[in-house]
Amino acid sequence: MLPAILLLLPLQLAQSTTPARPGLDTLDLSGRAVVLSVDDGYHSVYENVYPLLKRYRMTMTLALISGCITKGRPSYNPSDRFLNEDEIREMIDSCGIEVASHTVTHPWLTRVNTATAWWEITESKRQLESLFGTEVITFVYPYGDMTGRIRDMVRRAGYRLARKVGPGTPNLWVDPYRIPEVELRMETRLPDIIEHIRRNKTTVILLHRIVPSPRVFTEWSAADFAALLDWMHRRRVRVVNLAELYRQWWRERLDRALIEATRGSVPTWLFEDVDIDATRTRHSR
Repeated sequence: MLPAILLLLPLQLAQSTTPARPGLDTLDLSGRAVVLSVDDGYHSVYENVYPLLKRYRMTMTLALISGCITKGRPSYNPSDRFLNEDEIREMIDSCGIEVASHTVTHPWLTRVNTATAWWEITESKRQLESLFGTEVITFVYPYGDMTGRIRDMVRRAGYRLARKVGPGTPNLWVDPYRIPEVELRMETRLPDIIEHIRRNKTTVILLHRIVPSPRVFTEWSAADFAALLDWMHRRRVRVVNLAELYRQWWRERLDRALIEATRGSVPTWLFEDVDIDATRTRHSR
């Protein structure tokens, strides 16, 4: 049986879509990329996001609080139900979603001691990789809370990129451990998100809960979300996950290396971020 949100979709789209704009409403936006970055892992993702991903053959990055999958609750103790292991596996198999780490208990990382922060960062990676048999390369800071010390811990733990909370232009060349986003909150207007996607080559959209009737600031309208995905589908916007952005970035780095090699120079980035202690390389003397 289809979820109620899909049965109501035609009516909701009629109510939620923006007015046609001459020259823009039929614009091919295949040169634009959007990341749906979903935090926490509330069960509403399975109910109101996943069916639409399947319909439009889209994917997402799902940042999970690993301790909430099998038992326990995060430090802020919400009453909402969380996704279980089987539901997450189904979304991985059906939509190729990326599993990202959002720590074990969702603490403010700058407010706990170093040992606890390190455990939250590393243990969540270990648990998620063990549960789902896939490498976890993306970290999402709870509350966007981080400092240079926390970012360095994330890098040393083996993550290749991390998403923060806050606006900006996504650019892995500048800092892959502070990827910015635009957040869907209760007051966010659908036309504003559409205009942002039109104007930017890459948009990382942060969302928490997609529900029929938003009541708190972290919730967004299911009707507007359905309209947004339909609009992106019709405009041929590429919907990718953060891991795919990382792979694209590496391809760009390799392309630059080939160009530099043909000019007779050695790419300097090949020698960046070498951590002798982390590699356990023996010193020559």
